[in-house]
Amino acid sequence: MKRNFLGLFLIIGIAPAAMSMTCDEFNAKLKTTYGFEPSKLEEAALPVKTAEMDVIWHAVHEDATLVPCLKAALSTTSDNWFFFDGTQLLMAVDPSKESKETLVRALGRVSLDDVDLRTWVELASKLGLEGFDTASLGKRWFNHPRAEYYLPEHGAFRVDRGTGAMFVFGSMEEKFATPAIVELTREGKGQAKDVALMLLLFQATPEALAALKTINTDGLSADVLANLNAVLNKRGLIEPREKPKTTRAEFVKAFTALLADDEQPFDELIIAVPDGEHDLVAVSTAEDVELLRKVRRHYAAKGSPEAMEFYKQFTQILMTLVVKEPGAKSNVN
Repeated sequence: MKRNFLGLFLIIGIAPAAMSMTCDEFNAKLKTTYGFEPSKLEEAALPVKTAEMDVIWHAVHEDATLVPCLKAALSTTSDNWFFFDGTQLLMAVDPSKESKETLVRALGRVSLDDVDLRTWVELASKLGLEGFDTASLGKRWFNHPRAEYYLPEHGAFRVDRGTGAMFVFGSMEEKFATPAIVELTREGKGQAKDVALMLLLFQATPEALAALKTINTDGLSADVLANLNAVLNKRGLIEPREKPKTTRAEFVKAFTALLADDEQPFDELIIAVPDGEHDLVAVSTAEDVELLRKVRRHYAAKGSPEAMEFYKQFTQILMTLVVKEPGAKSNVN
């Protein structure tokens, strides 16, 4: 099991000897263990506090009767670090909808100086993918003054404010994301406004398109303004193939498997027809749009540069379908 603490992944190794606690003893242990802010600890105190928290984690893992005690403590605490760390512990032993709702609140309360930002973004993205309203978390990341981290396994790829926001907003349902991003476009200035507008362009929803038509373009960079005009003038869309090489049924089957974490059918379609997006916009119907959005969210939640390329391509596909002229026909097979 892994727990994030001050940017480190702490791996619980050999468990200390099991110690049975009453609920009162557990609460007393919580009081002496927490009540601190990780970012303000002296370096020498880190291993001490880590060991103390490990005792809490092991106790709950080994004694299920402490789970209700943990839930009760979390429900009343004003300690933001305990609320975050304790909620991750709760998720480890009880990954219920209620626990996930608590985690959404914990991500909104914990100081971003106290957590590894990659872990924070990944947790927020996963919750968004599962259907939780994480728009407030997306806005929190967007407004964080030090919104960046690196992916060492991807050549030290830098996740900046905009990319991290695409991970979080892109993984949640558009009904939550679009209104929040519209607010960001109205509040932002300079580079922040540029980033917010690009996020809105990527939404590819009728509501987002309507909002784009009312945007105050003052202060936008030339590049972002060009992207806005391209979308409003329906440029850069995908041309449907007159005689599709892939059928709608094949796409639906592959996407259904993808959402069940089986990527092979879709990979095989890509290999067989590398420019299959021309088929997809030709054969898709209005009822397929939500499936395509789910696939796009799936990629956003992966939080990798490769997955974001798929996210962008599905955005172009969705934009093509959303702005399709009324009465346009699909070549359904």
